[in-house]
Amino acid sequence: MSTPSRRHAECLTVLAISFQIFSGVGSQGCRVDSFPVQDHFDTDKYLGKWYEMKWYSEVYFDDSELFQDYTHEYIRKKGGNLTVLHTGSRKFKEQDVRLCYIIDPIYLVDCFKRQSTLYLTETPGKFMIDEKNQGNLSDFWVIMTDYSNYSVAYGCTTQQQDGTCLKARAWVFSRKTTLADDLSQEADDQLEKLCLNLTSFLVTRQTNDCTDDIKRSTARRAQLTIHLMCFTILGFLLQLTLLLP
Repeated sequence: MSTPSRRHAECLTVLAISFQIFSGVGSQGCRVDSFPVQDHFDTDKYLGKWYEMKWYSEVYFDDSELFQDYTHEYIRKKGGNLTVLHTGSRKFKEQDVRLCYIIDPIYLVDCFKRQSTLYLTETPGKFMIDEKNQGNLSDFWVIMTDYSNYSVAYGCTTQQQDGTCLKARAWVFSRKTTLADDLSQEADDQLEKLCLNLTSFLVTRQTNDCTDDIKRSTARRAQLTIHLMCFTILGFLLQLTLLLP
C-alpha cells in the first residue's frame, strides 16, 4: 500500500511528464521550419499589384502613424528576381505641421513610393527580401494565395533556440482595395496556424490609390497649405505687434 507522500510524488511526476509532452507538441507546431508555403507556387501568377489589408505588429502604433493605401507591386527582373514597388500614403507628423506656432495638429497626407528586391530561393514561394535595397535580407514567404483574390505572407526575423519565432512579420494582401469576409476568414485561419495573435494585426486603410500624379499633387497641396497657414499667422502676429503701444 502506497503512502500519501508517495502518491503525491507520483502525481507530480505524471504532471511533469504531461507538461513536457504537451509543451513539446505546441513547440513543434510553432517551429518556423514546420510552416508550409503555397503548394506549387507560381511566381508569374503572383506578379502585379497587391493591396495590403493588415499587417502584424508586436508594437503599438497610433492611428496617425500608420501607412494608408499601402500596396506592393511585383515586377520580374531579367535575372529572375523581383522588383517590389511599395506605394502608400502617410500623414504629416505633428511637428511638421506645427510650424509658425500652429497649436492644433492638422493632418495632411503625402504619398510616397519605395523600392525593394525579392530574391528567389531553392524553394518556390520562399523569398528573401531586401527592403528599400539597403542590403538587409529577411524572409518573405508566401504561405497561401489563390493569386486572383488574396495572399498571406510571413517572415521570421529572429528565431529562438527551440525553432519558434521570437520576432515575426506577416501580411494579408488583396487584389482589390477590399477583401470578402469569407476570404478574410480563410486568411485568419492560416495566420493562427502560424502561431500569430490576430489581435496584434493592424488594419491598413485603402481609400486612394497613390499614383505618381497623386503623390506630386498631394505634396504640393500640403506644402502650399502649410506655407499659407504660416503667412497668415505671421501676418496676424505682425498686426498685433503694430497695435501694441
